Amino acid sequence: MTNQQQKNILFIGLALTAYLAVTYMLYWIEHDQEGANITQLNEAFWYTIVTLSTVGYGDYYPTTGLGQFIGLVFIVGSVSILGYLISQLTTQVSVYLEKKRLGLLGTKFTNHILVIGWDKFGKEVVEEVVHSGQRVAIVCDDKIEIDLIHEAFDSKSVFALFTDYSNVEALEKANIRDSATVFINFPDDTEVLIYLINLKKSYPDLNYVVSLNNSSLRETFAATGVRYVVSKTEIASRLVASYTFEPDVAMMAESLMTSALEGEDYDLLEYCVTEQNPYVGHDYLDAFISLKKEHDCVLVGINKKQSGGSRLLMKNPSAGVTIAVDDYLILICTGNTKTKMQKLFGVSEGRLQERETSQQVK
Repeated sequence: MTNQQQKNILFIGLALTAYLAVTYMLYWIEHDQEGANITQLNEAFWYTIVTLSTVGYGDYYPTTGLGQFIGLVFIVGSVSILGYLISQLTTQVSVYLEKKRLGLLGTKFTNHILVIGWDKFGKEVVEEVVHSGQRVAIVCDDKIEIDLIHEAFDSKSVFALFTDYSNVEALEKANIRDSATVFINFPDDTEVLIYLINLKKSYPDLNYVVSLNNSSLRETFAATGVRYVVSKTEIASRLVASYTFEPDVAMMAESLMTSALEGEDYDLLEYCVTEQNPYVGHDYLDAFISLKKEHDCVLVGINKKQSGGSRLLMKNPSAGVTIAVDDYLILICTGNTKTKMQKLFGVSEGRLQERETSQQVK
């Protein structure tokens, strides 16, 4: 309990004691006087309550000089108390709204993406994630950026928390323990590495993703247990190189990396295979043909769970691969067929529930 809260409780206690004392004193002075208007204790309480609320019905009032003096003192005191209470209420409401704006009241988001560090690149990532129908919690150390985040995104999809990045405990307000993925987004790779090592001490089992400026540090980050390490320069350089001699391929690759916003846009999607999936037990090639003919979707890969919990990504495998529960199917779909696939498979896109170690095969 803060000092201010203790002072407020003490003030309320003293004010209540004074109120009861003045009310009883008024009754004691007035009740047995000739022509008294206040003759019972409940009438004295009625008078003081009506006076305190500034209603002033006038049905009960003191008739003696001393009683009228006490009534005058009570009127002046009640105005002061009422002003104080209104001031405190206004202050508390303002504090509450400010804490809510800064995210200090926390969020109930679960299975969400947690983005630590905010800049233009982080905003572009969040836009893509939100377009995919996922919820995001953003940790930022700039109050001005917090306001811009609120203006750019719906609070139902995006939660923003203002705090110092070094305050790891504050991440509980972003519900970090129940997040699906933690994306660390700082401009300096060294800063990312130091922050990641410290964060993993408190939350070792989370799924971490980092973006690097220096691709040579990929193995260093992988050694810390980071699941996915993305190099900004590598992605950009590959796209630029592709545009120089095979622009159609580059345009298609860039299109597939973004979420389908329009009905005819294409998107590369990933769906977990559950027991309700109609292709459980089917051969990969049979599923490929069925999805293309019946749903106009192209099956391009499968991620199979291996013994020990690791995963094997198989890109466009040949016949003989059987689809099993807990595999992930990777498809190219349009925005129109995206909803149909979710209904067919009984799950939403993405791998937000999974935190196992992955193994990727080229």
